[in-house]
Amino acid sequence: KDHTLFALVDGEVSFAVKGPQKRKTVNVSAG
Repeated sequence: KDHTLFALVDGEVSFAVKGPQKRKTVNVSAG
């Protein structure tokens, strides 16, 4: 299970999606 990564840091949400041949990184800042 190495295709979805979720990280929550001090009002900062970092969502990274990694696939076999598809890479997508989304960074959302809330605060």
